[in-house]
Amino acid sequence: MKETSRIKLVPVNESDAEFIFEMMQDKDYQKYYLERLIPKNLNETKNGIKKSVKEMKNKFSYYFIIKKGKTRIGIVEVYKIMQKDKRCSIGYGIKKEYWGKGYGTLACKLGVNFIKTKLKLHSIEAVTEPNNIASCKVLEKNGFEKIGIIKDYYLNKGKYVNRTLYWKII
Repeated sequence: MKETSRIKLVPVNESDAEFIFEMMQDKDYQKYYLERLIPKNLNETKNGIKKSVKEMKNKFSYYFIIKKGKTRIGIVEVYKIMQKDKRCSIGYGIKKEYWGKGYGTLACKLGVNFIKTKLKLHSIEAVTEPNNIASCKVLEKNGFEKIGIIKDYYLNKGKYVNRTLYWKII
């Protein structure tokens, strides 16, 4: 199931470039994202999507646009797929104007269901910025267990940053 009565997940394609670029340029959105992952221009976004489409064809990762009707409202990523260990990572982002409306929780639920039913994996990890309370709540509402804080997990803007690790057995 990649659809509820409120939203659906559709595979990303090049026509989503402007939406993704615009969403990721929002300063409030960027507070919770690594600088190196924020596209600097539309062309960089298009190249990222081309790479994502190739990864989906090879079943290394899956990238979805969250749609409410015909309106794009966010993204879901299923990545670091490790078939031997039957696990992967999940990430998501919601356009700022749709924050606080339950769309992140629903999108994560659809992503987990995709991982369970289509990929048939055993476990999922998610990492989030420790101060991103909304993202922590999304994961907890979807049955993820908070494992703890990983110190100096990423290098971002020349400084190491911590992340909160969540885990779910499905």
